[in-house]
Amino acid sequence: MTTPLHHRRFPWLLSALALVLSSGCREAPIPEKTSPPEAARPAAIAEKPAAPPNTVTPPAPPSAAKPPSSTAKVNEIPPEEKEKLSGFISFISERDGQREVYIVQANGTKEKRFTDNKHADYNGPFSPDGKALLVMRVEGEEGPHKLYHWPLDGSEPKRLGPDTGRIRFPNFTPDGKFIVFESGGSKDLPSEFVDIYRIDSSGKKLERLTNNPEGNFEPAVSPKGDAIVHISSRDRVAELYAMKPDGKSPLRVTNTQRDEWGARFSPDGKRIAFVSDREGADRIWLMDFPSGEARRLTQRSPAPRVTEDKIAWAPSGQKIAYVLTIPDVPSAVVIFDLDNGKETFLHGPAGAQPLSEPSWSPDGRHLAVSVGQGKEQQIWIVREDGGAWMQLTKSAGGNWNPIWGATKSKK
Repeated sequence: MTTPLHHRRFPWLLSALALVLSSGCREAPIPEKTSPPEAARPAAIAEKPAAPPNTVTPPAPPSAAKPPSSTAKVNEIPPEEKEKLSGFISFISERDGQREVYIVQANGTKEKRFTDNKHADYNGPFSPDGKALLVMRVEGEEGPHKLYHWPLDGSEPKRLGPDTGRIRFPNFTPDGKFIVFESGGSKDLPSEFVDIYRIDSSGKKLERLTNNPEGNFEPAVSPKGDAIVHISSRDRVAELYAMKPDGKSPLRVTNTQRDEWGARFSPDGKRIAFVSDREGADRIWLMDFPSGEARRLTQRSPAPRVTEDKIAWAPSGQKIAYVLTIPDVPSAVVIFDLDNGKETFLHGPAGAQPLSEPSWSPDGRHLAVSVGQGKEQQIWIVREDGGAWMQLTKSAGGNWNPIWGATKSKK
């Protein structure tokens, strides 16, 4: 197993070095057991600024201190509740010797292998109509990368765009007509470093939406489809920018001397949550989109080794799930209630290690998470209050990156 891919820093400097160096260390094409291909995290180059006033109004939750690791056996989701779990979940499994995409009903039935080839496949989001899935394929250690629009009914998948050196963060527009993604480019897809592209769902019309040598990363499409938020390093730090769906009217959303990344729109599109180290530690911030004042989500002290990441909005927009990492303690999934500031820590079954990659059920009552158990990694379903759990996968090897879809597979 390879070492997990860490966020690469100083992307503007790397692009310059690429012109000088023709060989040497290269970035692994895909992270080891983490979310599907992620963007490099650009870095701040300035000294830490003074911390801005904290405008969060909810009181600090009593659970904000270091959470205890779970050792007691958790309650099982009862059969009658299990049968009512709707939709289906895609995930990556390594049980076959390479990474393939699998799909399983949320109640644990009808698990099936979705892709089957000698290359590594990674699941992207479901289409808005629930009839297809985006799949990223990496051929060999260093690519090329390929993007597919893959129907769930078993019909022939459709290639989207040419081979590239990097495909990450693919997103459907809400109407399903376009797919927006990050790419490092190729001979058929010019790019000085990393840029954002849009292609129609037929795979015929490819457009480059950004064009600056410092790099653009992590596109997130608004729920209304009227804006794309992304990271840009054009200002020599990683800031959030917004643009129209066609790439026009770029707008700088954040303006600090540190980094911002991982932006996620609220379900109504009126707010964004993102991660920033503007106070010296990776913390989640919240702001009205596009020009509200950013405010800290949690009241946790800015200890640099304690991090908040992997943001997932509940369908109601009233709760945010995220991953909390504390040194010497297994990472936890935390649910933050925006109404009262309460945090609920989700601790897995006895013997479980890190929890990560939260994905909400369509009704917001449960989450799918990846749970480390010794050398294994499995997917579990948990109530949003942490009161009961159900193991979804049991095969040997890694099973990770759960994405919960709203409708049932017909295949």
